[in-house]
Amino acid sequence: MGHYQYIAVIGRPVAYGIGFLVLILVAFASEVTDSIVRVAHEGGHMLVALISGHRVTGFEMTEPRGGQVTGSGKTTYKGRIGWVSEIFNSFAGYATPPLVGLVGAHVVANGNSWGVLTASVILLLAVLLIPKINPLALTFTVLLLGGILWALLAGKAGVQAALAVGLVWLMLIGGLWMVLVRNINNQDAVELTQATWIPRFVWFAGWLAIAVVSLWVGGRLLLGYA
Repeated sequence: MGHYQYIAVIGRPVAYGIGFLVLILVAFASEVTDSIVRVAHEGGHMLVALISGHRVTGFEMTEPRGGQVTGSGKTTYKGRIGWVSEIFNSFAGYATPPLVGLVGAHVVANGNSWGVLTASVILLLAVLLIPKINPLALTFTVLLLGGILWALLAGKAGVQAALAVGLVWLMLIGGLWMVLVRNINNQDAVELTQATWIPRFVWFAGWLAIAVVSLWVGGRLLLGYA
């Protein structure tokens, strides 16, 4: 199924509507949406750790506390990560959600909503294989996995397409929102500055550019304008 067939199935008004709904959820239900995006964020750290030959040993998420706008997440590995790997690992977190959204937008726009959902299930199952997962991280991972599995196995084509579009919008919009809310003082930027002496605002600008471009290109794909 090609791009125009995808628009015929989901409908441009529905694609707009889902995007607007995700925007509202990100703005007014940020604790929930942020937690979902954080799974992708930490997934970026996990992927780089695995590529660099390390074993992921733990994944945890915490709720907002002490005046924080959002909660936080943490991925732990076995063994010391080298200097280059540490740079890629720290940068990957905030770059992953918007880039995943951009790739997902291309896949959905080419009529393969099923592929987006299947990839999501595989990645979430991989997260569950991590030896140590705290209750909050486990809860969000299992709920996401259950919802996507239901749509994949029992949902009709329209339901699968709508869920895939919603997930992609969430990665695109939520990824940008996470960069803006965490700003230049986020932990990854601090670690990158300590490792490279490059100012935090440079790393922040890089994440922001990735998120904005991904949202622009991915949004046009989802709405059938690209």
